[in-house]
Amino acid sequence: MPSSTSPPAHPATLPPADTFDFIPPLHSLLSRLLVNQFETTGNHTLSPKDLATEAAAIKIKIQKARAAVQVLPDVDRSVAEQQEEIGELEERIREQKRVLWEVAEAGRKSS
Repeated sequence: MPSSTSPPAHPATLPPADTFDFIPPLHSLLSRLLVNQFETTGNHTLSPKDLATEAAAIKIKIQKARAAVQVLPDVDRSVAEQQEEIGELEERIREQKRVLWEVAEAGRKSS
């Protein structure tokens, strides 16, 4: 009988790491915006009026990352539920270690 702590039948595949890598492009965008305050010429500057257009790709990347997280299994579980499962799993490990110890003891006594 499967318990609530049994592993999923099919493990979830994680999205690629670059799905969540939006900090460097955001940093670059903000740097270009700040450069604009101190320089009036140059190819790397960004006008505040162009900010929304330039930020669109980053917004889309963040939306995709959010969607990827939402489809992961158990993402809707509370911390309390996760801690309860951890406690159950730790109890299972203790029980398995106890049984292994008893088997080892029985083997030593029979030798």
